[in-house]
Amino acid sequence: MRIKCKFIIGIILIAFMLSVGIVYGQGSLYSDPQGRFSFNLPAGWKAASPYDSAQAAYFVYAVQQGNVGELIIMIEELPFSASIDQYAAASEENGFKQLPGYKSGTQLPTTIFGLPAVKKNFTFSPQTGLTLQAEAYIFISGNSAYTVLLDVLPEYFAQTEPGFAQAMASFKIQAGAFGAVQPGTQPSTVSPTTPPASVIPTPVQPTPVPCPTVEPTTPPPSSSDIGGAQPAPTTPATPAQPAVPTPTQIIPTTPVQPPVTSGMKVYTDPQGRFSIPIPGGSTTAQTTEIGVVLNTTGGAGIVAMYTQGEQYVQSMVAQIKPNHQFHGQSQLQAGNRQALVELYSKVNPQDNINYATVIVTYPGTPFMIIVTVPTNKYNQAQPWILEMIKGTSIR
Repeated sequence: MRIKCKFIIGIILIAFMLSVGIVYGQGSLYSDPQGRFSFNLPAGWKAASPYDSAQAAYFVYAVQQGNVGELIIMIEELPFSASIDQYAAASEENGFKQLPGYKSGTQLPTTIFGLPAVKKNFTFSPQTGLTLQAEAYIFISGNSAYTVLLDVLPEYFAQTEPGFAQAMASFKIQAGAFGAVQPGTQPSTVSPTTPPASVIPTPVQPTPVPCPTVEPTTPPPSSSDIGGAQPAPTTPATPAQPAVPTPTQIIPTTPVQPPVTSGMKVYTDPQGRFSIPIPGGSTTAQTTEIGVVLNTTGGAGIVAMYTQGEQYVQSMVAQIKPNHQFHGQSQLQAGNRQALVELYSKVNPQDNINYATVIVTYPGTPFMIIVTVPTNKYNQAQPWILEMIKGTSIR
């Protein structure tokens, strides 16, 4: 048997994957809609829609510059009884250690709702120049394994961790919840005949809010933008703005456009939901149930997501708009579909670099692409971005 632990950390996805949330005040009680648990949500945290089936609840922490942290509650139903030590070891081996740049910190025994638990601290680096500090509580109630994860930009850890600790101190498993064990009782451990450590969870990496949202620094000087529009003028007083995309020529309506730009290749979703042309040499940084995060050799990030529906796509776009400067939009023919291309920019407060963010949606589908690239590299990235948009195939 195998424990299927779904430990989700989507690297640079988070900032784009938030639907409109509800703000809870200091010490306000959050109750799971399915009645499984409750806890006091600290001030400053906002509830958002989970973007993966493994997530029981999802919250983000925002400051003026944007989202800088996330809190994720994950529940896994185990096929057999396991001790907290066994499950924590499994999570460490098959979950945490799989995170890019993972560095383990302290790991201490504790209790949550009277149940044996493990509290661990660690850091990881989803991409060059971005480090996240994290704290996780792991515990088991009956056959339900809980992982409650906090991950934030390091400079915000000190102000969010005390509230997180208080939230965990107030955490309660509701009576009657599936697999619930009341305080004072403990789940039985795996018997000696049960396959040991190889029976460990195989979690997918979790996903952090603080991600360098792709945003510009100097607008591309050429007029051959994504849609062929003139570039926005630069001014010394404010960050230079990228060009405003406008429509270009129509492409023949074929299901898939083979890459024609030199050095392009095709990424195909393992579940067959979509395929997109990408620059050669691109590497996969993260895969989740709804898509993939790719890094190019030129310093750009590509997020391709086949979401829960078109409304979900629009909610994610709506979360980006308030914190980014809008430069324009255009429509392109993408095979047998229309693609809506929107261009934004924002200075990333962590490295003070201005990035361009290209958001591509395909009306009538649950699919979207987000490309982030420093503005000083935006001009040279335009040919492959255009190729990718027009060559995308959606099931």
